Formats: sequence, structure tokens, C-alpha cells
Amino acid sequence: MKRILYAILAVMTLAACTPDEEIRAHAGFTTDKEEYRTGDLVTITNTASAENAEIAVCKWEYMGQTLYDLGAPEPFYVDQGGEYVVRQTVTTNRGSQKDVFEKVIRVIDDNTPPVADFTWKVNGEEGATIQANQEVEFIDRSTDPDEDGSIVAWEWSFGGEVVTISDPEEAASVKHTFGSHGKTEIKLTVTDNRRSKNTKSVTITIAKSPTSMGILWSYPYDTEGTVQGSSPAVSPDGSMVYVLSSGYHLTGVSAGADGGQESCRIDLDPDQSTIVDPFTLTPSVDEDGTVYAVGYQRIDGADHAALYIIRDGRILRTGDAGSINKNEHFFFGSPAILDYNARKYVIVAAKNLTNNNPSMNGGSAHVQIFDPTSGAGIVGLHANSGSFGSPVALKNGIILASGGGNYGTRIYLPTGDSWAFNRPDSGNDNTGNLGANSYRISQYGSSIAVGKDGKTVYIVGQKQDNSSAMLLSYDVSGILAAPNTIKPAPLWSQTLKGNLVSKKAPGGVALGEDGTIYVTTCSPGYVTAVSSDGSQILWEHAAAGEITGTPAVGNDNAVYYNDTTNGNLVKLDAKSGTQLVALHLADKLDSSPTIAPNGVIYCNGMLNNQPTLFAVDATATAPADSWSQMAGNPSKTACRY
Repeated sequence: MKRILYAILAVMTLAACTPDEEIRAHAGFTTDKEEYRTGDLVTITNTASAENAEIAVCKWEYMGQTLYDLGAPEPFYVDQGGEYVVRQTVTTNRGSQKDVFEKVIRVIDDNTPPVADFTWKVNGEEGATIQANQEVEFIDRSTDPDEDGSIVAWEWSFGGEVVTISDPEEAASVKHTFGSHGKTEIKLTVTDNRRSKNTKSVTITIAKSPTSMGILWSYPYDTEGTVQGSSPAVSPDGSMVYVLSSGYHLTGVSAGADGGQESCRIDLDPDQSTIVDPFTLTPSVDEDGTVYAVGYQRIDGADHAALYIIRDGRILRTGDAGSINKNEHFFFGSPAILDYNARKYVIVAAKNLTNNNPSMNGGSAHVQIFDPTSGAGIVGLHANSGSFGSPVALKNGIILASGGGNYGTRIYLPTGDSWAFNRPDSGNDNTGNLGANSYRISQYGSSIAVGKDGKTVYIVGQKQDNSSAMLLSYDVSGILAAPNTIKPAPLWSQTLKGNLVSKKAPGGVALGEDGTIYVTTCSPGYVTAVSSDGSQILWEHAAAGEITGTPAVGNDNAVYYNDTTNGNLVKLDAKSGTQLVALHLADKLDSSPTIAPNGVIYCNGMLNNQPTLFAVDATATAPADSWSQMAGNPSKTACRY
């Protein structure tokens, strides 16, 4: 455009002094050939001129393009046969003085396109199954049928990752490693010396490898709040996954590889009247799909905690969990569901609640048992300094709940239609606890595990001298037969690396199918494997960051945990503790991973300041057949044995 303006300015004086009838424009150009073959370069030379004037505008129309240039178009290729018109229109500084010149370019297409083809080898075996994180050699077998033809360019696309090559020796064999598993499209596009292209596309299935993990989908489910202590809960049929943040919006999301669509959203703090601690409980899902989640409600103008009972995306009823005294009430864990004596119960553990309902014992009711059919409270049970974490309900009716401070885990024994805590010493309410007496530990919400025998219980807590964490194992079978007489003593104990942090970072225990015990400590973060009899530590894994939560064990001989600090889901070899892979998901993962019945792993964390649910595909096809994650099963119902 500048060239055109300069030309106009340069001839303004000349043109103004010359009569119009003496000014002539002569359009014209030549081509380097009269006839072309596909793939040839077309070169145009501008021969336009003007009499008693300068050409101010030169317009070119060719190959569907329009160009203004006082020179000539850049050389161009014609890749298809046919006849093409090139038109030139020239204009002098006098707009009425124009001329047009046209020429037809004939292009002959006598080229046969190349044929793209390739195969691959894995460890020298052609066409072998490809695993994630395994180097694959892709071999070019493309050909050009023309005698004078040759392939001059290769473009590989490995699932969207493009590699372009122009060196035939380099193109003969290309190596690539796929970082994740699943269906992937491999494409090879070749170009011959006459610019003709051909593509071969093959969709292959990249198999899982021992180290492979991949994100199936992610869903930001809340615009406010944080994720701290609340993990995903999967329905027993595996169709739905439920998440909750401190924004108190319970969200149900379709589960599975093709999931990630919101099905329901329920406000668990409808009056938005309560400033609450950012910790929120994990929901629990019953066999019939009923969801139990803890939120808030207003009763007689006062703030109360509430058990919400939800089915098919709507609230069926609520249970009053008591009035709120402070802004720290629920820390870690989930409601427990207990089927006992042909009746169903829901148990919630809390801290610093006051329940004035006489049937809930009044005063401090830290462990609260509800009738889910009516929402009515049945009994409220005291725990010194409140209760943190998931209560655990055994099928024999025993309820376990960790206390605050260094009081250990309280044992609540069924007494007819109610419960009372084990109290062998009337002068000390805590002597009947696990992790009490001479083995006093502070649990801070660490989750409890139960062996397949239904009587062996594993707890982790901070030692009384605060030097490190400790794992304790107990047999609770005799306590029910002799209530209020037994001061529990551990079967064994193991001192662990790492610490637990009050009201911030609890640990947890999970079990392998062979009885191996996997336990997390938090700051610094460690995962430790202990032999089933407690006699030896099998391995210790130091996490890159802190861990807040419980490990999960898959049926793939792998242990999974959330690295809270770095936002990674980490996969360990269950036999050796070797880290197989760390998959970055979020800015922070302050929760436990959940393995669904079909093996999909769900994680709840913060990404871009939004609570976000992640679905991850790994090598597990189900959780381990054991107490494999917090509360023992994907639903986190805490009533497995």
C-alpha cells in the first residue's frame, strides 16, 4: 500500500500537466511457461506500462485471490490440473485511465499421488501391542508410483502430537513413547516431489502399563469454597459420584469414563447464615442410592448443623445435629451407615456441638446416631474434646470414633436400642478407649481400618511425646462380650516416620488383600507398609509434599495417595513402595482418593481457585477386596465388616 501511495504522489505533478487524451495505460505480464504440470512453480513477470503517467494501482486476480501490488505476485504452485485465468488491471493516477490483461494458465495433472503406509515394532516385534510409557518404533513404508516421483516430506501425528521430517534417512524410522493409555489415532501424511499428498490413519489402543494413569475428565463443581478433608463418594452401582466443598453445594456428577456431567446440586446451607470452618465431611451413599451429607440450617433463628438425607437429587428430610458454638465442627471423614438388628442407623462425628434434644443426651453430643427413615436423633454420645474423622460401624453393632486431644478412639457398645461407651474405670472415662492408657495417641481425624475378620482394628495417631506417629492394632471382639470390664491393650505397635498435625493433616490406614497395612502420615508425608502381623516395616515411601488423608488400594497391586502440596495423585507399587507415576491434577489435593467399583479413581481438589472433581483411569479395575480406602468401600459407608 505504501508503494502505491508513493507512486501516486510521485506522478501527481506530471499527470496534472498532461491532457487526458495523451495518457495511456498498458496492462501486461508474462509467465515463465506456457504450460505447467502439477507441482510446478508459476512465476509471473509484470510488463505493464503507461504513457505520460505512472501506474498507480496494479490489481491481480488469480487462483481465487485478489492482490494489489505494483510488482508481481510471489511465485506460486498449482496442485490441481485445469485451466486458470490470471487477470491484471492497471490504473494510472487518472482514475479513468485503466487497462486489463488476461492470460489462461494451463496445468496438466499427470502425477500419481504417493501412497502413505507404515507399521510399528515394539521390542523388535512388528505390530505388537503398545503399552503406555513404552518406546515404539514407527517404520515408514510409503511409496511413490511415478518413475520420476519421490517422497520429500513426512508428517506424523501421534494422537495430535505432530512431528515433521524432510530427511529420508530420518523418516525411515521414528520412535515415540505414549504417556497415557487409551485409543489414539496415528496418522502419517506424505508429500511427493510434485506436492501431492496422501494420508494413512490408524486408530490403535494403547494398553495400560504398570506406570500409566490418565485423566478421563475433570469437573469444576463449585464457584466458591475450598476442599479440605472432603473426598468423593461413589454410589454402590458406580453410576454417580458425589462431592462437597465448604461452599456447601452438594453436587452429584455422572461417573465413569464418559461421565463428568452434573446430575444434581443441592444447597446444604440454604440460609447462608453460618461462617464455618473450611473442613467439610465426605458424603456417604447407601445401597439404595440415598445420600447422607452434613450441612447447616436455621432453627428458631439459631444456626444448627444438619444431617441431610437425599435421594434422586432432592432432600427427603433433615436431622438436627445440634446448635453451633464455634466455627470448628466437622473435620475429616464421612457419616457411617449401620445395619443392625434389622434397623438402619446413620452416625455422624463432630466437635463442639451442643444438642438440647433430651434423646441425644443434651450438652456435648459429639457422636450422633440418627434414624434415616425419620431424621430423628436416637442418641448423642460424648467424646472427650470432641470427635474428629469418620466413625466406623461394625456389623456387630460396635461404633468406633476417634476423640480430640490424646484420648484415642472411643468404643461405643450397643445396649438394646441405644449405645454407651466402654467404661471399665468409673473414675476415668477414657480407659476403655483404643490408643489410651499407656499407649496414648492423638488421632486428629485419622481414619480407622478394620480387618476382614471384623474384629481387628488399626488406628494411627501422634505419640503423646509428639515425637512421631504410631500405628496400633487391637482385637475388639472380647469387648462386646464383657462390656465395661476391659481396658484395651494393643496386639502390637509400630513407630512411623512423619507426623500428624492437629486440625490440619490427619493420616489414615488401608489394607491390602493379603492383610498388608498401608498407613499415611502427613507432615512430612510418608506412606508406610507394615506386615499383617505388625512385626516389621516392609517399606517406607517419602512423599514429595504433605499428605492429608488416607491411601487407597486397588486390585492392581498398587497403592494410591494424594500429594496435598503438589496436587498429584501418586501411584506406588504395593510390594516395594516404588513410585510408579505421579499425575498432576490440581493446585492442592487436601483429600483422599476414592476407587470406584469399576476402578476409576476420583479425587477432589482445588484448581484455579475452584473446587474440582477429577476422574482418573489407571490400571485398577476395582478397589482391593479389603478395607481399601477411607471407610472401607467406594461409598465410604464405613460398615464393611
